[in-house]
Amino acid sequence: MLRRRDVLLGLPLIAGAAGAYALTPRNRLNLLGEKKLEDLVPLEIGRWTVTPSNAMILPEATEGSLADQLYSQQVSRLYVSDQDIPVMLVIAYGDTQSDTLQLHRPEVCYTAVGFEIRNSAAVSVPLVDPVALPARQLVAWSDDRQEPILYWTRIGDFLPRSGGEQRRMKLRTEMMGYVADGVLVRLSTVGEPTPAVFAALQRFTQAMLQETDPRGLPALLGRPLAAEFKAAT
Repeated sequence: MLRRRDVLLGLPLIAGAAGAYALTPRNRLNLLGEKKLEDLVPLEIGRWTVTPSNAMILPEATEGSLADQLYSQQVSRLYVSDQDIPVMLVIAYGDTQSDTLQLHRPEVCYTAVGFEIRNSAAVSVPLVDPVALPARQLVAWSDDRQEPILYWTRIGDFLPRSGGEQRRMKLRTEMMGYVADGVLVRLSTVGEPTPAVFAALQRFTQAMLQETDPRGLPALLGRPLAAEFKAAT
């Protein structure tokens, strides 16, 4: 026969287990679906066209590596123009964002290969009035290379601008009952990190999103911002 003391001691354990069960995500959010990133983003964007290159800093996605587990699709391209700076575009998509699998922000990737991160700041990239994209710009610096970078990340429908925000947004999606997908979009060039260079990266961002297949915008921006952007263009 259960004693009253045993029952009272067991109630918190039962409540904790019930709470954990209630907070366990049971659904998935996949904003890319069966679409292919390489088909959604055009090879010609505004003034820029694609040219072959091996100059980009990329996660090593060999079979079984962490990057291979993190990212189900990746696109890396060098866009050049005779009227503007060259732009290196990297898009990394992961269909699951969990405690063990989370997007690696450039602050992590570049530091891992010997770069120092400087002048990191949250920015808002104007897309079309009044729509703006929450993003971050920084400089990856080494003895022989400076790389101005503009990037953004999406977790579910959220656009976190820092690692702390990213963790909070992941937890928020889990408390809402689903495991979200995520994407990192990184644009960079090699050269002096001047205001004009960052302005050019913003111009490329605007042109890329305007010319991306509209079906792919939710995967890049989340559904709310994609809807605002499409309504304003």
